[in-house]
Parts: sequence; structure tokens; C-alpha cells
Amino acid sequence: MAGKWAQDFFTGPHLFSVVNAGNAACLLITIILSVSDAWLTLALTAMGAWEANPVMRSAIAAGPAFFIFIKTLLTSAGMLFLILLGDKRVFRGILSTEQIAAGLVLFYQGLVLYELNLYHILT
Repeated sequence: MAGKWAQDFFTGPHLFSVVNAGNAACLLITIILSVSDAWLTLALTAMGAWEANPVMRSAIAAGPAFFIFIKTLLTSAGMLFLILLGDKRVFRGILSTEQIAAGLVLFYQGLVLYELNLYHILT
């Protein structure tokens, strides 16, 4: 007799029923943009720019590999959290977590374009 938890586990909603192709693409694009952001941040700081985020500034001081790892881990975990929440509504029902995740993709695109522009100006 396995109990109700086993029945729910085998018949209830699962991770793959929440993560559809659009959510998976959103997560993958965000990871790619996050790694691009990390590399551009390292290049820009080597040219004299400084990281505004004090947590990431400490991670840069610990070393480039650590910085890229931490940045990618935190960004991926946050995006996965938003995606796994599914279509939960936040901010008094104004936005769904999936909409916030999609908005973060747009934010990262803008950030990478901004950093590419800075890199072009500094070189």
C-alpha cells in the first residue's frame, strides 16, 4: 500500500508538464545571455569599468571562473523558480510568473546590447 503521496506522484502534475517548449526556450536564452553578460562584464572591468552590484563585485574579486559560475547559477535558479511556479499570478494578479520570466529575457537582451555598446566605445 503506497499511499496517497505515491498516487499523486505518479498521476499528478510533474516538472515536465510545467516546463513547456516556450518556458524551456526562455530558460535557455536567459542562460546564454547571462553567460554573455558575465564575459562582457569581465572584459569591461578589465578595461576600467566597475561592477555596480556589490555581490557580483565580490564574486569578480574571487576570480573570473567563480564569477561566471555564481552569476549563471543564480540567474538559472531564479528563472527555473519562476518557470516552475507556472502561471501563478503576482503583484495583485497583474502579472504571471511566466510573463516575468519572459520580461527577464528582454531585460537581459537590453543589458547585453548595452554592454556591447560600452565595449565598442572603450575599444
